[in-house]
Amino acid sequence: MNYILIFFISILTATASAMVGLGGGLLLIPFIVLIFGFPLKIVAGTMLFAMVPYTIVATRQNLKSGYVNFRIGLTMEAGSVLGVITGANVSAFLPDLLLKTVFILVIVYLMLTLQIPKDSSYNYVARLFSLFNRLPPFMKKCRFSEERLSLTALILTGFLAGFFSGMLGIGGGFLKTPVLIVGVGLPAKTAVGTALFMIFITASTGTITHAFLGHIHYQLGIVIILGMIIGAYLGSKILKSQPDQRVKKYIFIAMLLAGIMTLFR
Repeated sequence: MNYILIFFISILTATASAMVGLGGGLLLIPFIVLIFGFPLKIVAGTMLFAMVPYTIVATRQNLKSGYVNFRIGLTMEAGSVLGVITGANVSAFLPDLLLKTVFILVIVYLMLTLQIPKDSSYNYVARLFSLFNRLPPFMKKCRFSEERLSLTALILTGFLAGFFSGMLGIGGGFLKTPVLIVGVGLPAKTAVGTALFMIFITASTGTITHAFLGHIHYQLGIVIILGMIIGAYLGSKILKSQPDQRVKKYIFIAMLLAGIMTLFR
């Protein structure tokens, strides 16, 4: 096995992922499975193992820049966990063709919504969040939003993001980053930082489960971790220097590429 190649690919994928709020697995897993022939469940478990230190480094760097909101992240993640479980169970009863159709519709709509102003009548994600946002209890203070935020709205939004993530089998950051921008109304860089913090929680939980199941290749994992830590540092540094509108474009491109890869996996 060419660990040097995996190391450098890990740096590249982690750098790109840290700039757009992805965990990195969506880009790296297909490469390792196709090129090196590892079973998917082993690669998935190993990637979650590697994501823990990767997201710690990325979150630490983003926290220095003020791009992480722990309260929003923790509140949404509470709903997301339940949503993932619900979505995964629902997917068991749906045909693949229907799942792929839903997947295409969700991704295309989120990509288009990133280009629509939050106050537009066509921004249904923002309108749905605004409806949820009337429900108590409310967060006392949030410096990232001009309006008060409902804890119920954040939990329900997290649930919906988790539901589609679990139903369609796609990574949490893939949906959480655009939802944080379009629905909650966070600036793009803050959405990226908060999404990576949320992925840390998900990856930590998943790592424990996969470790008990014996799904982690620790030698491969260490190589990926070393590359992803470097990538997390580089990606966070690049993110800091980019204007929000450009970050939105990066997220748009990442969703397009990751969506194509997921659709044909």
